[in-house]
Amino acid sequence: MAGLLVLAIVGLLIRAQQLRDETARQNAEQAAELQALKERWFGTPAIWQPPAIPNTTIQFFDVSGVNQRELINSLNNSDLCVRFGPCASDPLNPKGAAWGLAGAKLSSTSTCASPTTTTLLYKEFVVLPRWQPPTDGSINIPLVQKWNALAQVIYVHESGHVAITKAGIAALNDQAHQLPTCDALEAFWNNPKLFDKIDADQLAYHARLYANCHPEVGCIPPEWMGW
Repeated sequence: MAGLLVLAIVGLLIRAQQLRDETARQNAEQAAELQALKERWFGTPAIWQPPAIPNTTIQFFDVSGVNQRELINSLNNSDLCVRFGPCASDPLNPKGAAWGLAGAKLSSTSTCASPTTTTLLYKEFVVLPRWQPPTDGSINIPLVQKWNALAQVIYVHESGHVAITKAGIAALNDQAHQLPTCDALEAFWNNPKLFDKIDADQLAYHARLYANCHPEVGCIPPEWMGW
């Protein structure tokens, strides 16, 4: 009888533990479901929008996805360097896909009466990713927050490129204003090596970012926020 009693007690203890485990599992599932409901995105917080950059056109390319992996794949397959490029080579990231782009195009010229009064004007541009998720609750808030953080880093990065280009072109115009003749001015602006200094400064900018990579300066550290 004593042995049977012990077995009965052990059985009751095991069953009690099973009930506790089942209750804990159900509570965890309910908590996860409640959290998922709380994290559904219906438009708040808003998708971050880039501020204007003086004398710079902001263009967008659309990306799609309902999770981070799909967004990454869309970014990687955007073919920016084909659609908006060409992109300058980056020895420190030779195979990396471009998630943003910056450049400049000649916007106006004038007939040269004197080099000192002739200035070539360039219009800078940036190309940034744009994601327009549905606001029906099928996207979760943490994904939107991760996207907003990424979009701001890309914006800061490309803004840095724009600043370098503007400074470089201003320096070229300063040099051109010192030339003695309009023929010399034309030869100066038609020099195929003219933008080598700006290109080198852009590469140096990348090197500085990689040497001290953090989001605040426009650099995405490896595995940062899953990106």
